[in-house]
Amino acid sequence: MNKSKNEGCIRTDEAYSKTCVIERLGISQRFWDQMLDQGLPFTVVGHSRWVTGVALMEYLTRFAQTKQNRAE
Repeated sequence: MNKSKNEGCIRTDEAYSKTCVIERLGISQRFWDQMLDQGLPFTVVGHSRWVTGVALMEYLTRFAQTKQNRAE
């Protein structure tokens, strides 16, 4: 399996396009849309949406689950 060296890597001092986020996190377009619906802030540059690494990390932290609270 060929994995990109950046797969799963998000830096707080960078900005990421939608395509890059989908590739790095291994998520679907549907999950990307869900992230935006749940409040992930973005900026439109040209015709594409960009998010900061800080915003992604805050989103992942806000919606993080543990095994204990997931069962509830």
